[in-house]
Amino acid sequence: MTTPKRSLSLVNPNLSGLWSSNHLGKDNDTFSILSGTIAISLLIYPWVLGFFTPVIILTLIYFQQYKISIAIVSILLYPYIVKIEQWGFWQEFMTMGCNYFQGGVSTSFEFEMDFNHPLLICLHPHGLFSFGVFYNGLRGRIGGNDYFTSKQKQYYWGDKLGSISKIMKRLQGYGLIDNKLLNSPIFTHIVVGWCGGFVSASKKSLCNLMEKAEKSGFLVPGGFNEASLLKKGQDFVYIENRKGFIKYALKYGYAVLPGYTFGECETYNTALSGESKLKTWLVNNNIPCVLPYGPYFWSWFLLPFRKNIGLHTVYGHCKKFPKIDKPTREDVATYHKWYVDELKRIFDDNKWRFGMKGKELEIV
Repeated sequence: MTTPKRSLSLVNPNLSGLWSSNHLGKDNDTFSILSGTIAISLLIYPWVLGFFTPVIILTLIYFQQYKISIAIVSILLYPYIVKIEQWGFWQEFMTMGCNYFQGGVSTSFEFEMDFNHPLLICLHPHGLFSFGVFYNGLRGRIGGNDYFTSKQKQYYWGDKLGSISKIMKRLQGYGLIDNKLLNSPIFTHIVVGWCGGFVSASKKSLCNLMEKAEKSGFLVPGGFNEASLLKKGQDFVYIENRKGFIKYALKYGYAVLPGYTFGECETYNTALSGESKLKTWLVNNNIPCVLPYGPYFWSWFLLPFRKNIGLHTVYGHCKKFPKIDKPTREDVATYHKWYVDELKRIFDDNKWRFGMKGKELEIV
């Protein structure tokens, strides 16, 4: 009797025919799920608590809990006074978050890459907590870290990429994130410090990184505008009015590598989904405008959906931009169009791999 083939999905993807592919977190045993839950929680909760810490401290002061307030402030000040070093064990442990999702987390390159240039690695969609970006960037830190053996690097990146030191060094880039998140209490210690490899996504920081032309950068061009569009089951990217990164890639002659994470838009429901003028105004003024919930609304409500979910990043064509000291609007528009077209092609050419043939990518 012939065993019926399983239909393609985010849990059962077809990654054949890609130049390089590596898939983590497919075990789904009790230990893997438990360790994955703990690891992903240590990304989510420091992210959220960091923003609410000032409110918590002010509340404690209001209720005259001075000793507790002083103790919390003392602990929180530590990473701002003492430099927190990268911790190889912690990098490995946080990567175990890939085990949380039933379909794991994969990273694939459609085409053979030229790693002779520093890369601006641009990923979509932002999602809520940028899981795809985080796990891609964290693998990059592991790949370029001498703490890890060649065998370990091959586990995280596959035999083709993991065995080549030059490629691993190139993929050891910096995650470009918002200043408020970069410096938020708790997150700056547990994620920024111990995982390493984060810098500000400000114009000054981006230009400084690209001017040195030594390290690659991981960027989410859609930013929080893209996060605010999150709606489970719909794939959105916010890119039509995001052209600054194209301008700087031209100015410094960087190679731009677009990538799309299939499954990121399936991780959460949100009570404030979609697009509106009010939401756009709030987001543009750095006012959060998302109310997310996963499968456990009343208890662990910030954990994402796990069942029937996998996160699969596919990188497309890498384009080496010419170095133009003063790019014109026409230059930027030309290369921005290439970027948007390539992003859509990545989605359309690969959605079948994840059982998403009928889906369309909405570009805003």
